[in-house]
Amino acid sequence: MAVVLVALVTPLTSCGGGSDADQVVGTTTTGIVPSERCLVRLHGKGETGQETVQADGVAVVSPIGNADGWGGRQWLYFPEDEYERAIGIVRDAVEECRQIIINGFSNGAAFAGKLYCRGETFGGRLVRVVIDDPVVDGAVLDCSPDPTVEVTLYWTGELDVTAQPGWDCTERDWTCEGGVTIGINAYAAALATEVQQSAHDTHIWYNDAPELSQWA
Repeated sequence: MAVVLVALVTPLTSCGGGSDADQVVGTTTTGIVPSERCLVRLHGKGETGQETVQADGVAVVSPIGNADGWGGRQWLYFPEDEYERAIGIVRDAVEECRQIIINGFSNGAAFAGKLYCRGETFGGRLVRVVIDDPVVDGAVLDCSPDPTVEVTLYWTGELDVTAQPGWDCTERDWTCEGGVTIGINAYAAALATEVQQSAHDTHIWYNDAPELSQWA
């Protein structure tokens, strides 16, 4: 797959992500209807979705978060009614997809981690979840993924100092289930996976990670 959406460097305090593509204002994606294989990008806090694009038979679907945050949008995945709103947006976005890969960054990665741990498969269509530099919160505790879904966890290391176990997320207005971070080691252990080093050493989305084009 040759789709690469280049991320802009964002301040560490933003815990966002993004790309140089035009952003879309609203509550869902716009543009062409996705089909067959869909790569779903879940943006960081303070950002928004993008137009759906296709390349090499893959639709890159970028839905818009369910809540306001830092002048843009965010994924609010707790309490339960907000999680249902957030997952409902993604379900609508992938309605026509045959196979799905979820790729979340920062706040979107934390949401991706939760839906993986909830055992979400989108009706057996979810191939894998790629969690990129997440807010390492308690959303993944008591993780019970579906065994058919693979997971990859990328970490740049820039959040190492801040996101230590027990760090209070209100200090930088991070969105954290449970109110504190649990640290990357506990986060990986909850997912039952190893931490993979990102291609970046700063808080930037690894948009062309190899797992994003592995459909089997």
